[in-house]
Amino acid sequence: MKTRTLLTLATVAAMGLSFSGCASTAENMRAQGYGPDYSQGYGDGCTSGKKAGGSMFDQFKKDVRRYDNNHKYREGWEDGYKECRSEEKQLMRSIENAQRDQAIRDSDRYRY
Repeated sequence: MKTRTLLTLATVAAMGLSFSGCASTAENMRAQGYGPDYSQGYGDGCTSGKKAGGSMFDQFKKDVRRYDNNHKYREGWEDGYKECRSEEKQLMRSIENAQRDQAIRDSDRYRY
């Protein structure tokens, strides 16, 4: 298999994983024993964090009234935002590095 094909497959797989991250975060957290306010805040914060980290597929989401008046929602939102923003930035860096490495390998100067 050519290197370009492997890079494309790796990029598609990484993007697919980023889609699945927050889709049902609140439900999963409730099943693990977290309360509904924290769980919903975490899910909303995660979606927002992914957007801030560079995702083209997520949107900023925050229930401002709930964030201002419910410390569990706010705590969950902040935790989800930080965690998912960091993960998304790392994913984006990995994709950029792989693309850069592929460009170097494809250039005439570095052909083997």
